[in-house]
Formats: sequence, C-alpha cells, structure tokens
Amino acid sequence: MTRIYVDAEAVAVHGASGLALDPGAVRSLQILADAGHEVVVVAGNPGAVAEVLRQLATAIKPTLPTVPRVPTGPTARAWYLTTAVERCQGVSAKVRTVLIGAAPAPGSIHRCDAVARDIQAAALEILASEAMPSR
Repeated sequence: MTRIYVDAEAVAVHGASGLALDPGAVRSLQILADAGHEVVVVAGNPGAVAEVLRQLATAIKPTLPTVPRVPTGPTARAWYLTTAVERCQGVSAKVRTVLIGAAPAPGSIHRCDAVARDIQAAALEILASEAMPSR
C-alpha cells in the first residue's frame, strides 16, 4: 500500500457554476483506493473538502482523510499529485511529486518528478510504477 496525497484543487474543474469535482478524477482516485492505496486529500481548509472526496479518502484509513499539507518527513514512500509547481519544492525525496495539468514553460525550473495531463494519467503512472518498480 502506498499513500497518495492529492491536492483538492487537482480534482476540481471550472464550470459555469464555479468549481465542481471532475468525475473522471474521482473515479481514478477510487481505482487507486480499490487497488489498496491510501488516498489522502491535501486542503488548507479540510472542512471545505467535498464529501465525496472525504468518503474516498476514509475508505482505506478513516483516521487520516485530509491534511493541510504533505508532511516534510514521511516514514514511507508516497506520491503527491498537485497543480502547483511550487508545492513540489521542499518535499521529501521519499515523496514522488506529479504536476497535474499543463507542463511548465520551456526553460523554466522544473521541480516536480513528473507531469501528467490529469488525475487519470497520474493514476495510470502510479499503477504502472507499482506494477513494474525500477531497481
């Protein structure tokens, strides 16, 4: 089991009525949870996390559904899915960071370990990495 931290914003999409949850992102996180991974939502205001995300995060480990930030010294290997490149900086080497969305501009400082177009692509990368670990 691997812990997967995901920014609440990474699961949201902008719609006509404001922010809404991306059903594909929620489905992808559910697949990760069903595969035995622990999904933890990262949100500055844990009370503002959508109920469906809170339920998904508590499916595996009810005591840790949300955190305000990724811990600086995790005890085990983990992943962090974020939409902000600056959040990749200062994260422990045990945490593999994935920038969700558009890649940074060419020539910019790239601090994330990987880039994925969306949560679905990041989930596939996590599953592939877990199935075929590097030596």
